[in-house]
Parts: sequence; structure tokens; C-alpha cells
Amino acid sequence: MDIKNIETPRILVIENSAVAQTLIEQRFNGGLLLESAPTLQTALNSHKRKPFDLVVWDTRSAPPVSAEIADSVNVFSQNSIDTQIVIISNLSEPILRKDLHQRCSWLQPPVHETELLEVIGQALCGGRSHCASEKVNRDTGGEFEGILGISLSMRPVIQQILEAATVNVPVLISGETGTGKELVAAAIHKCSQRKHGPYLTVNLGAIAPELIAAELFGHERGAYTGASEARPGFFEQAQGGTIFLDEITTTNEKTQVSLLRVLETKTIRRVRGEKDVGIDVRVIAATNENIDDLVRSRRFREDLYYRLDVFRLHVPPLRERHGAIALLTDHFISRFNEMYGKQVLAVSANAYRSLRRYPWPGNVRELKNVIQRAILTAKTAELTADLLPERVLAADDSRCTKNNAQPIQLGMTLAQVEKEFIKMTLASVGGSKMKAAAILRISRRALYNKLGRFGLL
Repeated sequence: MDIKNIETPRILVIENSAVAQTLIEQRFNGGLLLESAPTLQTALNSHKRKPFDLVVWDTRSAPPVSAEIADSVNVFSQNSIDTQIVIISNLSEPILRKDLHQRCSWLQPPVHETELLEVIGQALCGGRSHCASEKVNRDTGGEFEGILGISLSMRPVIQQILEAATVNVPVLISGETGTGKELVAAAIHKCSQRKHGPYLTVNLGAIAPELIAAELFGHERGAYTGASEARPGFFEQAQGGTIFLDEITTTNEKTQVSLLRVLETKTIRRVRGEKDVGIDVRVIAATNENIDDLVRSRRFREDLYYRLDVFRLHVPPLRERHGAIALLTDHFISRFNEMYGKQVLAVSANAYRSLRRYPWPGNVRELKNVIQRAILTAKTAELTADLLPERVLAADDSRCTKNNAQPIQLGMTLAQVEKEFIKMTLASVGGSKMKAAAILRISRRALYNKLGRFGLL
């Protein structure tokens, strides 16, 4: 994937109001060129002058007849064979030519904003993301150095990876659990001049505090009970290459001091060793916590933070990678079909809707596990909603409406809405306060205060 040659996508929104346009502008953070047209004819004229990559057509305020939709799709296609079209309509989908059918996504109200953004993102990635039961696209595309699902919001990350690879400085990667920080670190190494050197991954949170020094810096014979011979640590083993220190914020004060010394002096000393050993190792560190807050609260050393934070890179959560869910779902289905000898060839509309609307607190790792479980239990060639966990299905508000169990309704006070939304969020993550706080973008303390105020503790 050549990220340098990807042009900024151009989108045309056809609507009387500015609802969809505002939503797209806010959620894609200016990563595209957006124009609007109040009428279909105005849109066709604009598209004829300079074709758009994507047309989003909301027909609800001025419903056309089915034949008019088909004719308009033909006209958009005549001006550009690459244009993707997303149509929001109360009408049934018209019959289109096969080539047009593959480039036209059809959404029937009620349309959840998360679903709309996912479909738009998928279309911008060059793939169709239809609302009906659809075949799995074997060509998932959008892959960069093992990172799958390169949606619009991930393109800046890929650009930063390429930039980080050109300089030999420490890198600090932030992002929620399961976003793929290790893949990002590996990609930086693979694109750097150190790519022929070793690459070591160390999960600091998985090593007992009393063993970290020996694991990182090695030890001499007799350094502790059972140390029958000298052994080099991870830093020595990574000589000439890169070491990835995951969960850096789990380390204690003593380890942080040792790491600071390594970064400042480019030397290490083995446990019970008598001399320093020079090292040539690039350090990439990662955390799923807010390291700035930890520094302010003195739970992470400020001097070490400054040494690591030379090049900062943030990996967005899956719920902000609009378009990635469909790409990743197709990839995991193909992967687990082969692994388990299954032949799941399609995903039902209800299943896709639930996958798009769920907030994915566990991110890509959680999506992978959900699809793996679904493929394992699938008995037919279609992945249906009943194969998904209840927490994923619970996020589908259209399903709640059908069951007459929609908790948020008109006439409720703002406090009542907030209470119910917190309950819904907790239910979607199995009651995890940490994950719920991350989704709501508040601290855990603030969440507990709200839970106490609403009597939910």
C-alpha cells in the first residue's frame, strides 16, 4: 500500500439539511474534501464538472421513485466508473446492473450514525458495504506491514509510521487495549534502516517486578538462586535492532530509573555485573493508559517520559476507524474459514448492523475473538446475528425498538437520559467500569461519581 499516492477523498452529500454533512465533517476530522448539494440535479451537475469519489444521497426529505434512483445511479456511473454511492431511502432497493450494484450501498431508516459512518468509511476504502446479506470479500485490501483495515482514520497513522522509520529516536505509542500497538511498532522497525537487525517484544506488565532487571539487562552467574550461568538480557539480544517495551507504565520506580539510564548513556549493566555494556538499540514503548495523567500524578517519572516521548504516535480505537469493521470482519472470516474448514460465504444484514453499532471496547482483538467464535459455531454458509455475543447484539438500538425495550425516549430529562446511556454502555462491555469510562471518555472516578449519584453502584 503506497500511502504517499493516496489522494484526499472527495465526497458529495445530497440533502436538504446539513445533518449528514456535519456528522461526516466532525467524525472524519477534516481528512476529506466535502461538498453538499440541496437537490439531485445540482449534485449531478457538480459531479459532471469533476467526479466525486463518494456520493451520499439522503432521499428521505424528497423521496424519488425507484426508477429515478436507478437512472441517477447510472448517470453518476457514466461520469466516473470509480464513484461509490451510499443511498439512504425508505424505498426498497431497485434492481441495478451487477457492476453498479457492487458500488452502491443501500441503507433503510432508521439509520444509526455509527452504521452510516462505517458504510461511508468502507466505501472510501474502495469496497461495497451493503445493508443486505452480502458475500464476504476475499480481497480485504488496505494492508500495510501486517496492519489490516487501513481506513481513512488510519492513514495518518501509516504516514507517521513512515516518518518515524526515517529517524533513529525513541517512539512512544499510545492507544487502547487491542488497537494494534505492537503491529505499529513492528511496522516502524520493518520500514527503518534497522530492519535487518533483531526485533524483540517485551510485555513489561507480564514480568514480575523482581525479575525485570534480569530479563531486560541480563545477569551474571550466581546473581540469584538458580542462575547457574551468565545470560544476556533483552537489550543485549536486540543489539543493532529494535526493542518494543509494551505496557511501559506498569513498571515501578526502580525499573523506570534503570530505563532512563539506558536511554541517556546507551549502556546497560547485568545484574551482579561489574562493567557496563554499550548497546545500539532503538526503543519503542507503548501504553494503553493516559501517560500524561500518570506523569502529572507522579506515578510515572517525568524525566523518563520526556526521553520516550521524542516521537509520539496514537493508534485510534476501532470505533473511530470508520470502514475498518467490514474489512477486518471479511479478513477474519476468511482466516478462520481456512483454519476450521468452514465455508461461511456471507454475513446477514442484522449481523453486520450489530457489528457496526457495537463500540468495541476491546478493539481489533475483541472483533477477532467474536468472529472466531461465530465461525466455530456456524452451521450454515451465512454468519447470522444469533452467532454473535449478547453484548454485541445489545448495542443494536433497532433491535431494542423491535423488542419494545428502548430505554431512551422523548420526554425524558437529561439526567434520565444520562443514567440510561451509562447503563447501556456498561451492559455493552459486560459491566467493566474501565472499558465503560473509556467509551464515555471520562475518568473512572467520574464514572463512579455518576454511578453513585444515579444509584447504580
